Amino acid sequence: MDNGNEDLYQLLTYLIVVIVSSIIMVAWLKRKGRRSASKRDAE
Repeated sequence: MDNGNEDLYQLLTYLIVVIVSSIIMVAWLKRKGRRSASKRDAE
């Protein structure tokens, strides 16, 4: 493998990790946000 290919795979892996983690965080915050929002409305 050329160093260029290794750098490309490293960059792709980093991007995938960031994208997946951001999607998980958004989904988790949406679930938590709905629960906290309902609690605020109850108060």
